[in-house]
Amino acid sequence: MNHTIGMHWTPSYYTSVRASYSKLVNAITIRPMAESIFTEKAVGRVLWTDIISHTDIPSSNCSNMDGFVVKYNDISRISQDGPIKLRVLSRRKTDKRENQILLTGQTIRVSTGEVLPRLGDTVIPLEYTQFNSKNNTITIQRDLAKGMFVSFKGGEIARKDLLLTARHVLRTQDLALVSILGIRKLKIFKKPRVAIIPTGNELTNEINDAKRGKILNTNSRVISNLIESSGGIPLDLGITPDNIHKIKNKIRVALSESDIILTTGGSSVGLRDLVAESINGIGKPGILVHGIKLDRGRVTGLAALRSRPVIILPGPIQGAVNAFIVFAQPLIRVMLGLHPFTKPFISAKLTEDWNARRRFQNFTKIVYVKMSRSASGEFHAKPITRETTDITVLTGSNGFILVPERLIKLNRGQKVKINISPGLSFSAGNPTEFPYQSGKSFLPF
Repeated sequence: MNHTIGMHWTPSYYTSVRASYSKLVNAITIRPMAESIFTEKAVGRVLWTDIISHTDIPSSNCSNMDGFVVKYNDISRISQDGPIKLRVLSRRKTDKRENQILLTGQTIRVSTGEVLPRLGDTVIPLEYTQFNSKNNTITIQRDLAKGMFVSFKGGEIARKDLLLTARHVLRTQDLALVSILGIRKLKIFKKPRVAIIPTGNELTNEINDAKRGKILNTNSRVISNLIESSGGIPLDLGITPDNIHKIKNKIRVALSESDIILTTGGSSVGLRDLVAESINGIGKPGILVHGIKLDRGRVTGLAALRSRPVIILPGPIQGAVNAFIVFAQPLIRVMLGLHPFTKPFISAKLTEDWNARRRFQNFTKIVYVKMSRSASGEFHAKPITRETTDITVLTGSNGFILVPERLIKLNRGQKVKINISPGLSFSAGNPTEFPYQSGKSFLPF
């Protein structure tokens, strides 16, 4: 099935990205799980169930202004008969205010958010009144519409209202809402655990070893951060040497402790593909696809064991990240209760021509771009193309274009859709900043 070039394994044929993803999804069982966490910890998480109000908000008629509560009938003829005086009643304890009855000719001082007495249906702001401390009365010189400055019971939220739907991504304001309802815990989609198995005798975590010819294991850190940015929990199982027995043991550990398995680094020694052999040696169906029409990332492999996905990421950094974007990230999103491929897009104009590599023109291409914004507000995108192993392609970019198989060229001035991906396109602290050049200085987006 496979042939070789020199001493490196290479696929004998390539499967399209779409067909490869379908094969993987059909061979696995995706099992989203629920967990309950404290409301204040749930920002950015995805709701498992609908949130339905079990109470009215506000729970009683309340004032939304500092002033005096009155009966509308007492002030309804001010415009015809002139100013009126009302007698100010003494306050009662807050928890009994709703039981207090307001009679004709009476008023009570209220503060913003305070519960109104029964029969009080309108609030007069302080600035519209004159208080006489000698006889404890107020004079009101202008009338207002009935119900002014009153928040009525259930006016904002009524009991049994549907407030948030399942699969909603929780924001800060959503958590404030459910806290007002007294909901201390929320049932949300559990974050999937994603195992990372770096393979290869050449890999090391020690900088001194790297100086002596080893390859620093940076891919695992990159992929781990992308897993977290995508909403998963990374589980790095450590560097594994080129030994089928040891690779099998790591995969078995990953099967028992994670939902998704990623292998990174060298997946072959000489003519043998040890990771694929190890996967096939554990069980069926094993390897589904190994060789995908993805540039860069064509030696990506997909497998299934015990109904769980195993993704063989290429060693070169761009190929590893591309394969993560196309295959791993969608699975993480599905397990989080999200649509697999929905991402923000920004429309931008290309500043340079881009041409597909001749050998891989009919592949799906990922083109990294540096996006900026002009003084006129238009987004521009400059393609960044270097070697597959160059990390500077990624550090120099803040977005990417997913180019389908049928397209082999993008022209300068052409409008394109730029994918904005968590962990790749922006820092956690500033997800929407794209600087643009204007005059003498860089200005924020």
